Amino acid sequence: METRIRELRKARGWTLQQVGDLVGTTAQTVQRLETANMTVSTDWLDRFAQAFSVRAVDLIRDKRLSGIPVYGHLGPDGILNNAESDTSNLERLSLSSPAQDPVAVRLSRAIGPYRAGATLIANRLDREEYDEIQGRDVFVMTIANQLVLGRAAWQERNLTLMPLSDRGTVWFDMDAEWIAPLVMEIRYL
Repeated sequence: METRIRELRKARGWTLQQVGDLVGTTAQTVQRLETANMTVSTDWLDRFAQAFSVRAVDLIRDKRLSGIPVYGHLGPDGILNNAESDTSNLERLSLSSPAQDPVAVRLSRAIGPYRAGATLIANRLDREEYDEIQGRDVFVMTIANQLVLGRAAWQERNLTLMPLSDRGTVWFDMDAEWIAPLVMEIRYL
């Protein structure tokens, strides 16, 4: 059975060892489960689902939704050597979100590293997960119903939000209704 374990791990920027620690196994076992060199039981699916904060069913790759074949990484010269003409063995790109509780915002103007027209997708966190936001770009919904994008500085249960552009405002001691770190950016050409 093909799973999305590798796709979700890479989307979060986690190593094999980090995922192994979360599910209580070794990096080698995670790799075997990712590549289908080992049977993925329902117990494994439940453990990975908990680690990724998704439903177990979200880990199963539906072959009917095969995704877009990824040929590899282009070099600085714009050439990919040894490109495969047969796409059956290529990694597939799925455009599903790696967020359990996703929120999305479209940008009308460029903000920091994010281009105008991009869609930013974030994962809304529970309060006990706020320690994970330090130094990350996040959306913050204030108690006054303003949605703010910035870089989080979280210290001793106080949130300071740094602007992503020169014209932005620094928000000190924010009262957040919720916080959602960015997990995905979709750019259109």
